[in-house]
Order: sequence, then structure tokens, then C-alpha cells
Amino acid sequence: MKKWIALLLAAVLCLSLAACGGNKTDGAAVSEGSGLTAEQQLIVNAVKTEVQSEKFAEWQTLYKNDMGSDPKAPEVSAVMHYEVEDFDGEKIDCYLIDITADVRHSAPDGNTNTDSRYGLFVSSDGKTVIDSITVDAPSFNGDTSTLEGKATYLLWIFGGMMDGTHEGNFLNDSETVTEWSADEVAIINSNT
Repeated sequence: MKKWIALLLAAVLCLSLAACGGNKTDGAAVSEGSGLTAEQQLIVNAVKTEVQSEKFAEWQTLYKNDMGSDPKAPEVSAVMHYEVEDFDGEKIDCYLIDITADVRHSAPDGNTNTDSRYGLFVSSDGKTVIDSITVDAPSFNGDTSTLEGKATYLLWIFGGMMDGTHEGNFLNDSETVTEWSADEVAIINSNT
């Protein structure tokens, strides 16, 4: 009888250890309560903040008013984690997010532009979020002395990658670019 109890207790212990070990994915920290990794939660928070912002609402309202139809709901189509050891002497670690959405906005040249996609730069600490519309990535002048300039450069190249007009590296051979899978992008969309 004692052997059976000992075996039963050992089995319960093994099952509880197996259950506790299944909460993390790929060794990444899991954000409490959400079931998302800390990296996924960072992207979800940035996208939610962007698409729930006043400026985004204005862009979609302008689209509806000018185009006469409801804009499609925003959706993340790609996420890339970008790291480079030497970008003007500094390390950059960020995420570039491609968002598809019908938006209409005023451009710096005074014209009103319609876009069906735009990029979002998110620093790995989540403190800096810059969109390609506000910084006017297509008019980038090459000044990378500020974080906004660096983000603009990356968004400009990223936009070219997403629309097929740019192939190759972002900066040099020291960078690491990790593209998220379709399943990982789907997780972001289901949580925003």
C-alpha cells in the first residue's frame, strides 16, 4: 500500500511540474495574465495605442469623409525585430510594424494623401513609438543624428521592403533582422 501511495505522489508531482513548465514559449518571458510573451505584449500595446489614438481616428474620419466609404479596420501585416551594433556609433534595438489601414492625412507639402499601409517604429523598451506618416518617411533627408532620424530611416527602408521597392540590408552587414511568422502576427492581431 505504501508503494502505491508513493507512486501516486510521484505521478502527481511529475504532472504538476510538467504543467508549470508549459507556460513559457521559446524561452521568452510571459507577460502576466495575458498569455503573451513580453515581446508580443510590447507590440500589442504599441499597436493598440496607435490605432486608438486621436490622430488615427482623425485619419480614418478624413478617409470616410473624402472617399465616401468606411475605412477598413487596421491590421498588422508584418513585424520585424531589428538590431544593429553600429548605427552612427549607437546600438539600435527596435521593432518595425507594417499596419494596413485606410487612412487619409495632410502631408507636409499641403496635399492630402491616402494610404492603405504605414509603418510603426517601436523601441525595444516601448518608450519610443514613431509612425511613418507623422515623420514623413518618403521625404527623409538622410539626417540620422537623432532617434527620430534613425527611426525615419528605418521606416523608409522598411516601407520599401513591404511594397517591394527595396531588397537587401537596412544598413550594413552588422544588423540582425528577424521577421515574425504569420502565426506570430496573427497573435498580435487577435489581441489588438
